[in-house]
Amino acid sequence: MKAHRPLVVVLAVLGLVGCTRNVGTATDPTASAGIPPALTVATVDFPSKWLSERVGGDAVEVLSIGASEVAQTDADLLVYVPGLDAQVDAAAAELPQDRVINATGDVNLVASPRDPQIRDPYVWFDPVNVGTMAQTVADGLTSASPTTYEASQFYGLRGLSVRNEAFGVDQRLQEMFNPCRIPTLVVEAPVLTYLARAYAFDQVPLILWKPGGQRVESLYYTVDAQAAVQTAAKRNGIDTVPVDTFTESAPEEDLLQGLLDLGDQIAAHQDCPLVTPSSSDRPG
Repeated sequence: MKAHRPLVVVLAVLGLVGCTRNVGTATDPTASAGIPPALTVATVDFPSKWLSERVGGDAVEVLSIGASEVAQTDADLLVYVPGLDAQVDAAAAELPQDRVINATGDVNLVASPRDPQIRDPYVWFDPVNVGTMAQTVADGLTSASPTTYEASQFYGLRGLSVRNEAFGVDQRLQEMFNPCRIPTLVVEAPVLTYLARAYAFDQVPLILWKPGGQRVESLYYTVDAQAAVQTAAKRNGIDTVPVDTFTESAPEEDLLQGLLDLGDQIAAHQDCPLVTPSSSDRPG
């Protein structure tokens, strides 16, 4: 089991930005700055949409499109997460690459638990990766703008603001999960790989789980596997916990708040005693 990441770097960053209580409602970091010429951005997944809106602000019009529309999009840019939809990946590869932003291009991707040859796309379950993605989107928007200097100031500040909020969420999750008396996350679909690595959990696929080997009080499942998980849970007298992958939406339409809400659930089911989670708790 991996050790917890050090708090010192995160705390140092937070010391520079102060309290960020209430996700998504911080003061606009570019309120007094010039707005660069407008760009249109097409997105096909929620993390990319959320990042484009948060980093782009008033300078970007974000369009939600379907996988079949990617090849014909006339938006200035496509922002997407590779690995979620093979049709999107194929269409994005055919677009001029200066019109495409791979939102996870600067994230240290790990192998999918299901196939070592495939990179796991669910990087946002570690909020530090969300911060990296925000900077990637900011850089891509800047490169696409006809006014590079103005755009670098506008998008750069907004990207940094999102990154600081993400560090705040990471700190809060570290507090929630340190320590947890049940370190094993038994999952039907191994979508929590990055969360497990970041916060010292062992992710165990349901198919490999051996009841009685370790203390487990809940099984985690994505919506399409509820029946299989409930059968296993009933057989062993334990709970089931749904996991939203946030590919299509998130609570309050906010990706970071979605991570905090999930953190509440995990802390409650993994016996994490130091910090009592609260549904109203936000980063701070």
